[in-house]
Amino acid sequence: MVTYSRFTTLCAAIGVFFVLVVSAQAGEIKIALDTPPDEEKSGTYLWSKTFSEYVTEKGLETTLYPKDALGAEEEKLDQVAQGLLEISNSDLSKAGQLDPTIFGFYLPFLLEDIPHFYRILENSEVLPTINKGTTSKGIRVLSIIPLGGMIGIATTKKFVKTPSDFDGLRMRAMDKKQAEWLKIWGANSVIIPWAEIYNSLQTGVADGYLNPAFVPVMFKHTEVLKYFSVANLNPSLRVSLCSDEWYEGLSDSERAIVDEGVQAADEAVKQWAVQAGKAAIEGLKEAGMQVYHNTAEEKAQFAELIRPHYAEIVESEDIADFFVKAASEYR
Repeated sequence: MVTYSRFTTLCAAIGVFFVLVVSAQAGEIKIALDTPPDEEKSGTYLWSKTFSEYVTEKGLETTLYPKDALGAEEEKLDQVAQGLLEISNSDLSKAGQLDPTIFGFYLPFLLEDIPHFYRILENSEVLPTINKGTTSKGIRVLSIIPLGGMIGIATTKKFVKTPSDFDGLRMRAMDKKQAEWLKIWGANSVIIPWAEIYNSLQTGVADGYLNPAFVPVMFKHTEVLKYFSVANLNPSLRVSLCSDEWYEGLSDSERAIVDEGVQAADEAVKQWAVQAGKAAIEGLKEAGMQVYHNTAEEKAQFAELIRPHYAEIVESEDIADFFVKAASEYR
């Protein structure tokens, strides 16, 4: 016997499938959002809104679907791979499941700032190389989207200017890989689920974390965090994925419109991301946190310790070398 809960879940799944199939037949470009619709706070929403407006003006039909309306991350990935969903704003790691090259953007202290990130994205072979791996699995990375400024170091006790300042701190790590970074810099760490962060900071289970400046403000962690070091470890990123079957099935003129829409959306986010990073820093100050901008010499101390481990971080010496070369060429 099917329970009411299972029945309603089944009906919801059937409803989503019906929407996907009918929309695909109608030629609609479905865009699955990953955040609430706030173009001032969300880089991915700004990207999607700009893209949608551009291609709509050129005669293509688009619909923006609210966060989770078409399923969670894995469900959206499957739908894109099957050609049922045209575009999805997704976790960068989802593209990494298909091809690990994209994990090169995780390498800490490789990229200087957001403009440096865009110089690499726009001028190097990084995105084409990523897509060489992902399109063979049915998915194309249309864009890599910053969520705001670069990642810094927030703590309850002191500024972290150099690796030696991690002494006496226990940092929250989001996973084993980040825990290894912290260990290399001399920090103790503990892996804590996101839902438990506030309480962990409040009770001293953790003394801080690595995140962009907007995160403490957004989640009200400024009530317990006191210091933020603008260390610029690496950018916090999401991706816009599309069905390669859909993309390749477009006419030449339609594909040109989509490509132009991607360029327009990228340009909008590029301008926004720099300003959003600065605004987030001011938001920390307004909330009572103290802010320190690490010097180039101080950041170099972190880089010197972590760079010999780049191949371990991305689990490939070729990927590490590829990104180091691109970062150097467009520095």
